[in-house]
Amino acid sequence: MPDLSEYNAKRDPARTPEPFGEVGEAPAGERFVVQEHHARRLHYDVRFERDGVLVCWAVPRGLPDKPGAPRLAVHTEDHPLEYLDFHGEIPAGEYGGGAMTIWDAGRYEVEKWSDTEVAVTLHGERVEGRFVFFKPDRSDHDEKDWLVQRRKSDAPAPARNKAAQSPRVAVGGRSLRLSNLDKELYPDVPKASVIDYYARVADTILPHLAGRPLTLRRFPDGISAPSFYEKNAGAKAPEWLRSVEVPTPGSSRGTTTANFVVVEELATLVYLANLAVLELHVPQWRVDDDDVVQPPDELVFDLDPGEGTTVVDCARLAERLRDVLAADGLTPCPKTSGSKGMQVSAAVRVDDPGRTSAYAKNVAELLARETPRSVTAIMAKDRRRGKIFVDWSQNNTAKTTVAPYSMRARAANGAPTVSTPLTWDEVTAATEVRELTFSPADVLARIEAHGDLYAAALGEGPDHTERPDLPEKPSAS
Repeated sequence: MPDLSEYNAKRDPARTPEPFGEVGEAPAGERFVVQEHHARRLHYDVRFERDGVLVCWAVPRGLPDKPGAPRLAVHTEDHPLEYLDFHGEIPAGEYGGGAMTIWDAGRYEVEKWSDTEVAVTLHGERVEGRFVFFKPDRSDHDEKDWLVQRRKSDAPAPARNKAAQSPRVAVGGRSLRLSNLDKELYPDVPKASVIDYYARVADTILPHLAGRPLTLRRFPDGISAPSFYEKNAGAKAPEWLRSVEVPTPGSSRGTTTANFVVVEELATLVYLANLAVLELHVPQWRVDDDDVVQPPDELVFDLDPGEGTTVVDCARLAERLRDVLAADGLTPCPKTSGSKGMQVSAAVRVDDPGRTSAYAKNVAELLARETPRSVTAIMAKDRRRGKIFVDWSQNNTAKTTVAPYSMRARAANGAPTVSTPLTWDEVTAATEVRELTFSPADVLARIEAHGDLYAAALGEGPDHTERPDLPEKPSAS
């Protein structure tokens, strides 16, 4: 019988960010997750949704890549279903203390499920195949010690061309294996189309990502299924992929550092898209070639429409914001968020990491004082009804904003939406939401016609040395 008593007994909800829940009502599920667990020893936790809980094995060497000798798989206590989406840092000294990241997730099919043998077929982003977990036929083994072996497929499904759907491709001199290219990540939009967009927009988006440790938002089963944010690159990332260890003070998960991906080449973009990373979120600062964190180089304002307002109202406020920033010698760049609102950014130069937040807060409060009925600088949800919230806190060095040209987990007019740079003439002329909604095809056509409309946010001159200094306070205040 499914039972969470052992799980709960080993954990203190006041000390660990892990989820606590009850046995679910669903008789049997079909989701699975593989979590990379940096505890006392690195291992991989494989969890299957079953009878309202997650049935779990800890596999020290990870699932086998190919048929052959079985590997040790230690059967552990049942976990709550909420653990499907868990990633974070389990504090040192707690049971399982260490970093936990989601390595893969997807659906599975049951071939056999008994007390001594579990045979399943996994359909994930990184792993696809038949596996059997079984108790060894020996009397000298620990009761919890099982084995896991990869099995050859009896017969490939005739409707699926595996060679076409899992090709090995050369991208910028790197060799990549793509997978599940026909899986729909948006309605009627397969993963192949997502990879194609990121490959084609690479020359334009890469300068905006270079040096910025990314927070990735993954959708293994598409935008209609659960997603998760991922900061760690993972132990099985390609050796050539650049990553950087960055402090994460104040993390809600209690982590002190994370090994972030830094995207600086086409192959990395394609690799991430193949993992169903749809959204790319960036901080307003970079690391240098020696992985040293630099002061912020961008100022950002996130204009978030409250209930009863739209992106068109954000456009009107963006015009006012433009005038305030221009008066201080800055060159503001507007873009849609690709979701509900807009962002306005400007290249700046500061020495103190806190300067951008302080300046942005002053600007937000100035705009709110001028029109308190339509603008707020206060985050509380109940203060935002009928108003545009000017989120100045995105300049906090621990926060991120969606990158220009990043796809979003939304669809409109039968296509995915994209965070899209705008001209100020477009901002001024906009009177309907559809005028500020763009698809990947729209974005590629705009780049062809106008180039990078967000280029000013990159600054000018070698190493961005011509970025303007940010004043202490807005001159308009």
